[in-house]
Amino acid sequence: MTWRLHISNRAIQYLDILDGEPTVVAAWSRRDRVAYYDLETGAPLGEHALRTIAVENRQGIEWQAFLAELVAPNGAPLPIVRMPHITIYTTDDGRMRLYHVNQHQLYLESEDKEVPLEVEETEEFRVLALDRFLGLSAALAEDGKLHVYQQHIRVGVFDLGLSVERDLMPSVAISRGGGSIFVCDGQYIILTDSSGKARKKLETPYFVGKMACSPAGRYLVTSDLETGVVRVYHGADLTLLRQRFAVDLMAKATQLQLMGDPPPISVALSALAIDNRGIIAFAMSGVICVTALTQMDELPRPQALL
Repeated sequence: MTWRLHISNRAIQYLDILDGEPTVVAAWSRRDRVAYYDLETGAPLGEHALRTIAVENRQGIEWQAFLAELVAPNGAPLPIVRMPHITIYTTDDGRMRLYHVNQHQLYLESEDKEVPLEVEETEEFRVLALDRFLGLSAALAEDGKLHVYQQHIRVGVFDLGLSVERDLMPSVAISRGGGSIFVCDGQYIILTDSSGKARKKLETPYFVGKMACSPAGRYLVTSDLETGVVRVYHGADLTLLRQRFAVDLMAKATQLQLMGDPPPISVALSALAIDNRGIIAFAMSGVICVTALTQMDELPRPQALL
């Protein structure tokens, strides 16, 4: 199961792997347009264009009808939907949503009730992640501090020693259940949990472009912003397991089209995702590729001297 598909003349902005029957790859060519593909075969499963809707009133019938549309062909709720002034994060069962409004406001909707989360007026959040099982959320602010919420309760604000630079891309990823929170400022990756205590800090010898973790937290995958190398780490301790150039993975994958343009060699990855089996989906320009850990070079693991 390795394939590639040229689906757009513009860069794919985001990718999601959505469990269900079948498992689906959701590819966002724009924030208001998503196309669906069978993860196993690459077969197209349709696409959806989000309609424009005012977001001032999130209690009305029109807003609820809009939310009902945010579902993949296999019935899975879309985990993240980005709109001009609001980003919607949704749990796997669709019963809980986190709204990130105008960069600095957070609201949690549960059981049709919306509650504002405790946020300082001066705080602006660069990236967020939502545990899609229990509703734990983590937000990385401009000052590099991590804000952790257990549903509507703020657990704490933690200084992990990160520096959020404008020319680098910070990332936050949470495993289901919130047992692992991965935070990256582009140069350091920190593994923590809801307690805010860093369990592992890794300085990468490259600038991190994209980062994602598998739902169970077993794997963490990153892309090298400059060289395009894809690296997979053990989620428990950030040990590097496998790596390979993205262009090599793409070249080895089966091309599903008779005529399909490959992406430019020098282009950076624009989207990245990984599932619990180690199946990886990534995008370079308008081409998406699905590959697996077995297609990557395994790195030797340190052995204790006898």
